[in-house]
Amino acid sequence: MTKRIRFHHEEDNSMNIVKKFESKYDTTITELLVLTNQRVSSGHKEHDMIVPSLDFVASVNLETGELSQERGILQWMIPGGPWKGWGFDFEQFQIYRIRVRKHKKLKEYYLLLDILEENVSDPQLNPIKEHVSTPVTIEDSTLGTFLLEREYSWFVGTADWRGTKCNVYLITDEENGETAEKAYAHFQILYRDREVWDDKFRQFSADELLELANDWYEYSDDDFDVEMPIQRDEFLRRLSIASIEVYEEGSITVYYDADEMFTDHAIVIYAKIDGTISSADIIG
Repeated sequence: MTKRIRFHHEEDNSMNIVKKFESKYDTTITELLVLTNQRVSSGHKEHDMIVPSLDFVASVNLETGELSQERGILQWMIPGGPWKGWGFDFEQFQIYRIRVRKHKKLKEYYLLLDILEENVSDPQLNPIKEHVSTPVTIEDSTLGTFLLEREYSWFVGTADWRGTKCNVYLITDEENGETAEKAYAHFQILYRDREVWDDKFRQFSADELLELANDWYEYSDDDFDVEMPIQRDEFLRRLSIASIEVYEEGSITVYYDADEMFTDHAIVIYAKIDGTISSADIIG
């Protein structure tokens, strides 16, 4: 007689992953009002599970009534696999009543258990909500308007970079700050000498990646003539600026579209405002 054995390995494994994840948090359950900084848009993978996260800018402990303007991070765990949403939905700059458990070691992290109420009005959080909901901009007569995106701690705008429109990100002077004076000053220098900088970025990319571009073509499935590799002038011509990130300490990250020389990958270049370029690589 054949003995039938049932395996529930996948279910047991998922339960173990969840238990291990939740064991990082205290068992005490707390009710909070939280003012969100963003919508849920991402999560990291842990084995076959997904851990979404959400930042909040302020909270009220409903047991004590105490207001905290320390930022926090809500996390929870959902099954991976076919897309079924993030498990919980939040709108940006809204107040929610929730149940959480605090992380045992990382004081800013909370395990989200439930959303009890949406669109809450609270006398302590309402003024903060009004403040963070108000747009903050940098106005430039030449470059236009840069708008603060609080969830990313940067100001974003566009600039004409030698005839091509590109996105520009100015990282705030401090994390979760509302100014980007240092990054803005660096970008003004960068933009003033954009022809020189653009030539340097392109030439450095060719020095570092032209050989790789030809290797990429050689081993791709696309039709091409291997006897006629990409020449340097063609490589330079096919680069197109996509975006620029400028940091308060003077670091610069530049992204170029590579016109499918690396299939759908772009080129990223790391430099400093003093003129040094440290590396160029493909990304994406």
